[in-house]
Amino acid sequence: MINWITVESNAIRKVGYSEAKNELYVDMGQRQPYCVFSEVSKYAFFHFAAAESVEDHFESHIKSVYSQVS
Repeated sequence: MINWITVESNAIRKVGYSEAKNELYVDMGQRQPYCVFSEVSKYAFFHFAAAESVEDHFESHIKSVYSQVS
């Protein structure tokens, strides 16, 4: 099950996390359902969701660090 959190961002609508799979889900509100990143800790997910600038955190701490699987 994916636990979703709505975030305040112009580019990202919501972020989700699956504890069973250690996967992070990022909904950009585009045609694709969402981007999926593997091997993300629960701590990293909550830190991302609570970031002052979700977009900046995504670029510097998620996109460049974790492998995107879809």
